[in-house]
Amino acid sequence: MDSNSKYPLHGELCNCKQDRDCKCQHPFGNKVIFESRYGNLGPIDVTFAEAATLQALNQPIGSITVDTACEEVKNVVIDFTGILNVTTTVAAISTLTFTLFRICSDMRTRQPVSTVNFSIADTTGGLTASHTLAFKFPFKNEECKDCCTYVLELTNISNFDFGTITYSINGTLSALVIVSSR
Repeated sequence: MDSNSKYPLHGELCNCKQDRDCKCQHPFGNKVIFESRYGNLGPIDVTFAEAATLQALNQPIGSITVDTACEEVKNVVIDFTGILNVTTTVAAISTLTFTLFRICSDMRTRQPVSTVNFSIADTTGGLTASHTLAFKFPFKNEECKDCCTYVLELTNISNFDFGTITYSINGTLSALVIVSSR
């Protein structure tokens, strides 16, 4: 390593050795953890009758697990990017509600982290229309201290017209975790 350089080369001076309390023995800055998984839902047929314009589904689309044991997490960003295909028998104006849940090993129940509504208007019946889904769920991780699983669910669908609509979702669920230095 050049004596005038303050940056390590080829791992020199960069060995992170953890003691028994999981404390890193070097003063370097933050690091990130990135995980990614493919998820899908459907196709599912949802029939809207005259008396019911809201259907509760609670269908998981994808999940991702991030192990943050021995880490001090500062921020978490969960990202979902995908395609929603909708096939209708009649014109449809729908709102889909997506909820991100967190289940950590130090918790007893799952917690909702965030909810997103996505509205579509398909004016032609009998065709399949594709829509791009892109959701970001940024938050501070102040409660979980261990391994966490994040689950994205399609919790319900509302529709203003009556008939059967087929929904399918394909995409990628990713987690970016910023870990502070100790």
